[in-house]
Amino acid sequence: MVERVPPEVEAKYSKYVKLRDTLAAVTQERVTLESAISEIDDVLEKINKLPGDVELYRLVGYVMVRSARDEIVNELRNRREELELRLKAVKSQEEYLRREVDRLAGELRTLLSGAGGSGAGG
Repeated sequence: MVERVPPEVEAKYSKYVKLRDTLAAVTQERVTLESAISEIDDVLEKINKLPGDVELYRLVGYVMVRSARDEIVNELRNRREELELRLKAVKSQEEYLRREVDRLAGELRTLLSGAGGSGAGG
């Protein structure tokens, strides 16, 4: 005899799966942001090691354009600040989702252990 899963368990499991998938996407976004910030830090470090009179170029579309060192450094720092703000928000979202996924997993375990325990006695 096949037991039907209670609708409450189905609904919680569906929500759990959606939150888990969302958590995976948010975690991937966090990793991408951290990587971009690290790359900017590396570039800034390399620029700082260069002599002051070296010519710097940046890619604009498909064309390399000579740019002033200060302009490039300021642009990179601004971009890094933007990424840091986004990273902070993503980390907060990730923590919230992780707590929710853990909470739902606990509720599902409780519901399933209760359902399994009452079904085995009859």
